[in-house]
Amino acid sequence: MSKLPSLSIFQALMLVILTFFLGACASQKASMKSPELPAKHWLEAVPGVPVESKSKLDTAVKNLYDPVKKFTFEDSVYLAIQQSPMLVNSAVNLEIKRLAMTDSAWRYLPEPHLTLTVTNNLTRYNEDTRYVSGDYGRTKFDVGFRCDFPNPFGTYFENKIQNALTNMAISTHRKAVGETVYNIAKIYMRLQALNEILETKKSVLPLGQQMKKFWQQVEVVEGRQGVQLNLADQHTRELELTVEKTQMEMTMEKTRLKIILGVEAHHRLNVDEHSANYILTTFNGHNLFWNDRWSATEDDLLLRGQVKLADYNILVAWAQYMPQMSLEVNKVPPAGQAQPTGGQEDTFLHLKFDFPLIDWGHRYRGVQTARMQKAQAFHEMARKRTEYSNRWLQAEQAVALAENKLKIAQTQLTTAELQYKEAEISFREGTEELPVVTNLKEQMGNAKINYIEAELEYKLAQLQWMYLANLLQERFLGLPLKNLM
Repeated sequence: MSKLPSLSIFQALMLVILTFFLGACASQKASMKSPELPAKHWLEAVPGVPVESKSKLDTAVKNLYDPVKKFTFEDSVYLAIQQSPMLVNSAVNLEIKRLAMTDSAWRYLPEPHLTLTVTNNLTRYNEDTRYVSGDYGRTKFDVGFRCDFPNPFGTYFENKIQNALTNMAISTHRKAVGETVYNIAKIYMRLQALNEILETKKSVLPLGQQMKKFWQQVEVVEGRQGVQLNLADQHTRELELTVEKTQMEMTMEKTRLKIILGVEAHHRLNVDEHSANYILTTFNGHNLFWNDRWSATEDDLLLRGQVKLADYNILVAWAQYMPQMSLEVNKVPPAGQAQPTGGQEDTFLHLKFDFPLIDWGHRYRGVQTARMQKAQAFHEMARKRTEYSNRWLQAEQAVALAENKLKIAQTQLTTAELQYKEAEISFREGTEELPVVTNLKEQMGNAKINYIEAELEYKLAQLQWMYLANLLQERFLGLPLKNLM
């Protein structure tokens, strides 16, 4: 009769403890919010859809698998977010951190164990002793219960650490996506410039054949030795090789794009080279301030997360001073309470507290290490901030230099066009020879190519500045959710 009330009290105690910890876990899970990757209009319906899901992808990007589809810049960005091998590592790391955060939340609960003890005598010296139990020398089976309670402070701050690590993993993935968008934009702009250069070089190709015919006629009339004709033939071959060189450069750029998008290199990929120009139309870095944009970057978010993570590590180190608590239910009597030789054995509830007395400075050194790591995080934040200001200044100077080169190239192109027009008028009037006109036309083509290259350099400098200011990433990912870090 005395056993039943003791068990009911134990059950009530366990019910209260489990209710407390379940409530704590539930409330903590309810407050765990992680920043998600903000979606663009074509990502809102199906964020993170595998490429194999053709029907869902078609609803996001029309005719994605159409063989004649021409991929715009946004199409390529969308495809890269879905399947780019450049983003696999950060995406998998993000999922690992999310699992770790969920696992840390469940560690609030105590961990129950069912213990089974099998006991038998190694020696039987008391077998013939008077009043010995009838079970003496027999194998005994004892079923018990043990529950280890987690360190409440340590578990709480470890969950905070995992939450911070998850948010940092999200920021790292966002940063990787932003870099991928930046690389795709560079390839599109290079493809556009190479396409314009190729058209310019193709327009110059007929000049070589024209000069070959001219020198053939001259040699027939004047009886020359063919030196000029050979030179014209060599120059024609040189022009053809420059065209082939530009075509190969375009092929290499498309291969780079395919690698980023996770497309097989031998697959055909039609791209709209001009579709990335719109991203620079509204950008003016001179209206921005580096300290304002620094606070909007993923790097600042990651560094502030490192500082907060160091704070949590300090608190976890302090929490190691807390005693360990465990609960056991078995038939092992405490001191002074021996089990009876006859009758039914009692079941005992043991609540143990383990206080650390001397650890030879282990916990103290852990706290000091965590403090020094926080100091490192502070210094790293200051260093990265200074580095960002220097990179901002370099980006601004690169844009100014590229703009100056573009103006020079524009002036040279205008001069070459005027010289060619003047020579063409003189040729029609019979006061200028064809080789001079042809040479000036070729120089005009070269000046146009130099202008296209200078324009590309100016665009890429602006794009780099825009990427540094985090504005390129914001077009597709939105602002980072800093209030959750």
